[in-house]
Amino acid sequence: MIVKRFRAQSIILLGLSVFTFSGAQNTATIPESVSVQMQNTDTVTTSVIAPKDSDLDQIVDMRSQLQKQNATYSRPAPINDRLLRFFKEDKLNMSDEALYWVNYVRDPSTRFSPYMTFRDTLIVDPLYMPFVFKGDILPKNLTLYDKNRYKPHFKFTPWYQTDTTLFQKELMRMEVEDMAKKYVEKNNMATVRYSKRDLPQDVIKVIPIRTPVYEEVPLAVTSSVNVDDVEAPAKFIPDRLYWRSGFESAIQFSQNYVSPNWHKGGSSNLNIFTKNNLKYDYNRDRVQFTNELEIKASIYNAPNDTLHNYKIGDDLFRIHSNFGYKAFEKWYYTVDAEFKTQMFSNYQENTETKQAALLSPFAFNIGVGMKYDLEKKFKARHKKLTLSTNLAPISFTYMKSIDKDIDLGRHGFKKKEGTNEYNSSLSRLGSTFRADMTMTFNRNVSWQSRFYYFTTYEFTQFEFENTLVLAITRYFSTRIYAHLRYDDSVTKKEDFNSYFQLNELLSFGFNYKW
Repeated sequence: MIVKRFRAQSIILLGLSVFTFSGAQNTATIPESVSVQMQNTDTVTTSVIAPKDSDLDQIVDMRSQLQKQNATYSRPAPINDRLLRFFKEDKLNMSDEALYWVNYVRDPSTRFSPYMTFRDTLIVDPLYMPFVFKGDILPKNLTLYDKNRYKPHFKFTPWYQTDTTLFQKELMRMEVEDMAKKYVEKNNMATVRYSKRDLPQDVIKVIPIRTPVYEEVPLAVTSSVNVDDVEAPAKFIPDRLYWRSGFESAIQFSQNYVSPNWHKGGSSNLNIFTKNNLKYDYNRDRVQFTNELEIKASIYNAPNDTLHNYKIGDDLFRIHSNFGYKAFEKWYYTVDAEFKTQMFSNYQENTETKQAALLSPFAFNIGVGMKYDLEKKFKARHKKLTLSTNLAPISFTYMKSIDKDIDLGRHGFKKKEGTNEYNSSLSRLGSTFRADMTMTFNRNVSWQSRFYYFTTYEFTQFEFENTLVLAITRYFSTRIYAHLRYDDSVTKKEDFNSYFQLNELLSFGFNYKW
């Protein structure tokens, strides 16, 4: 077998090594013989050598032999510069003086002083500049065959003649310049000091240098960092504003039309109109509290009035408040209150009869009901709709006039029974509906509307105001204002037998809003 063969060979080698180191003192005995059968051969008989312990102690180990051989080894000495010069390639070095003269001959720009400027340098004709040999020996119009050989024999006549006189002068100048250069290259080659190869061949590309927009700051890295010790940054929670305010003021020149039965008196005119509106609202969680102050007035001269130099047109002082508690979604339980009066005294034309005055009359209304709020934004920029409606099924209105000498009949006061005198106070119980809407079409155009309706189920009173604001700039605007009023509790007049009252206004002037 193959395994037996390998085993026999290893035993033979081991025996030979022992025999070699033991020399003549080898007295090993051969106790037996081993038969090894090799593949495809006859059986071979080999003696087995069994060394003794004394023979194994005489074998010299490999470490001692290597130390003996390395005892005479020495480290080679490094190669010095004297030996290295035989391996270096010799290069041709020129002195500074030789380099100066070479550059002086091949680069004429070095002949100029570094302190010289070329502000007065003129661009001259290339013909008067140093010649450059380009290697163009053959003429440009050289032909080795007839170009017109394969063209048709008939002559094509174009529809129009090409204008060849536009660059004729320039082409002739270039041809003369080329002939002069050829003549110098042929007859006086010594004056040609430059060749085409002396010109720079590298294409200079402009590489923009972009500086980084950030600054690399080295980060200090510590190995003993515990993630548990790192605290997250404090969360910034801005203070919420629960109170919000808004103000709008306008002082404008206007044209005003007033119906003859207008409850505050006045006549159609050209006047100075002012309107001021202040809002201060509170909104937190389920509580909503809105407050509004409106002051407006118009003053105009009265040339037809012999007793008064000026008169008051539209005059209003109004405070409106609404307290609501959210019921669900956009609905609120509300308590709505309003107080309104006029600020100036207004007289009937050419008389001393007052038609209205401060707190004469004034009206106070309070009601309990529900309110609906809607605020919708559109995809178009600055386009927004704001709507607020308040319905008070139970509403109470109280009217009173401090001055009893005014015309109380035009304000809805009732006469005393059995006399022609009017009561200076009035109380009514009924229902109130109020709606305020603001539609902003864009930054310059907006529409403001207010609707007020009160009924005692015997008398009805409603007001419908509409204002179209056309902003020319941030501080100038045009206003178109219409106020329609209906009150069937007032006393009709002979000159205007109707319960409808109208106040129209067209104004232009200063406007400010924040």
